[in-house]
Amino acid sequence: MKLLMVSVGEGRYAVPADIVTQILDPALEGDFRVERSEAVYRGVRFPVLDLHAAAGERPGVATVYLVIEAARNRAVVPVDGADSIRDVPSTAIAPLPSFIFSRPDREFRGVFSDGGEPRLLLDQDGLL
Repeated sequence: MKLLMVSVGEGRYAVPADIVTQILDPALEGDFRVERSEAVYRGVRFPVLDLHAAAGERPGVATVYLVIEAARNRAVVPVDGADSIRDVPSTAIAPLPSFIFSRPDREFRGVFSDGGEPRLLLDQDGLL
């Protein structure tokens, strides 16, 4: 499974690489802006998914934005950094128990060790 490694605040996460259609740097994109809970890119509005809130952290200043798409749904995810794409075997990812999440639209699906540090795998179905 190819995963894009990202950081949000103190957390380290992984996003399935096949749902990331673009990585936008606001400093380089003149036609990109964030308005409250929406982002506008080239005239198209996208919902913004706040991983800081999902992780229980204060909102931070995102340096890049991931445009994610799956099953006709699209959204923008602000992240503090995207560093690499890695191939992680699905057997290395431990599923998170459902009792950890009280809502059906959970943001995280599993956890794996990345260089000795835990990294949460985002759940594309819960995000989109």
